[in-house]
Amino acid sequence: MKKILYVALIGLLTGCANPLEEEVYSAFGPNNFFQKADDAEGLLNSAYAVEQRRGFRNYLLLAEVNTDLLIDREGGLRSLAQPLEDFTWNAAHEFFETAWSLHYRTIYRTNLILDQVPAIAMNENRKAQILSEARFLRASAYQTLYELFGPVPLITSSVTSSDDRPSRAAKEEFVNFVETEFKAVADILPTVATQYGRATKGAALSLLTRFHLNNKKWQATAETAKKVIDLNVYQLFNGPNRTDLFDIANEKNSEFIYIRPSLAQPGLGDNYLPHAAPPNYKFRTAPKTNYATQLKTLSGFYNTFDPADQRRQAIITEYEDVNGKIIKLGTDDVRSFKFREDLSATGEVMGNDFPVYRYADILLTRAEALNELNGPTQEAIDLINQVRTRAGVAALRLGDFTTKDALRAHLLKERGWEFFSEELRRQDLIRHGKFIEYAKARGKVAFDHQVLFPLPQSEIDRNPNLKQNDGYK
Repeated sequence: MKKILYVALIGLLTGCANPLEEEVYSAFGPNNFFQKADDAEGLLNSAYAVEQRRGFRNYLLLAEVNTDLLIDREGGLRSLAQPLEDFTWNAAHEFFETAWSLHYRTIYRTNLILDQVPAIAMNENRKAQILSEARFLRASAYQTLYELFGPVPLITSSVTSSDDRPSRAAKEEFVNFVETEFKAVADILPTVATQYGRATKGAALSLLTRFHLNNKKWQATAETAKKVIDLNVYQLFNGPNRTDLFDIANEKNSEFIYIRPSLAQPGLGDNYLPHAAPPNYKFRTAPKTNYATQLKTLSGFYNTFDPADQRRQAIITEYEDVNGKIIKLGTDDVRSFKFREDLSATGEVMGNDFPVYRYADILLTRAEALNELNGPTQEAIDLINQVRTRAGVAALRLGDFTTKDALRAHLLKERGWEFFSEELRRQDLIRHGKFIEYAKARGKVAFDHQVLFPLPQSEIDRNPNLKQNDGYK
């Protein structure tokens, strides 16, 4: 891509020679491309833009419509959601190609930063942070690809050729690369973000904690989660009601460790709520509309909540329509309104920031790791109770759990209650060995190999060195 860009720019410069002999006062070319500090900042912004503007739709469906939380009905989106819900997906599904191309676009842009910025004359401290933020974004992109597909090709240079046909990395090599990157940048990134939404030490350690967790590296998980706790930067949101955590007025809070920011503008915002709002839902401010597609929460999940649990209040069971009529929602028709209406939005695109990682996850993750290492302990129970107490439900007692299996089962429930609609359920079920089991219990014909999605068929067709995941043609 870089070579093509240079050729195009040189062509522009040479194509305007005689007869006019117009003097060119400013132009990009190989000798002045990526020369200034502003160029470095612009490259970094472009890398953030890909990841932070990826939207919610594809990833929420990939993470939840194949679990015990969510179904999609009506509308054009259903044709894409149904194979995911029914475990009949194949390598041609467009969500796989979209995820692959988007995250490799992030990887290309971060590699461009790492190749070009070291030679730019600028403040060395800022340069080190830019390079660390680029490595963070690259590791985060690889982490997402790994969760979807398993190990993928590790590309660490922006100088590529159309003839390149990289193979998939071995699992040990891939895992070691991601871990090493997060550890390295955690030593350089600032403890407090230089700008809202930017990478920090806590963000790097938190994503590393999640990577350890899903690879079942229990000791490393417990230790890295403790490092986040010991930063003394984060704490649970302490508003009058647990659901206020996701109100736009409160989104810059000390529980959100790393977020994807949104603005109520087309291409820059979030449109979750119009997908979840029932027909003719009366929004508080107009004009807004709800889409034909209906994202619905399964009643089997909703009914597992303690009635006193404030987290349940984010799921609506009835609503007022545009005619002022109260409509009760039936079985498997209740809706997650965790991300509330943006009252400042003038249309269906809203400015709700998405929490990629928050402090409650650190507490429950360390509790899970401690349980896997030692069985039920008072420390693990205390960590869980911090989350439960904030939600208004009764604290657990150590004596309630006599085995590791019993506390593990509760932790899976607790994570469902805490993190529904946050793109975590599929990975949680896979880690607990319940993803396929739960699918079969819902009547799906599911197979063990479906804990990974297939590599996009378009990529297999382009690259004969890519080996498809087992179980897929």
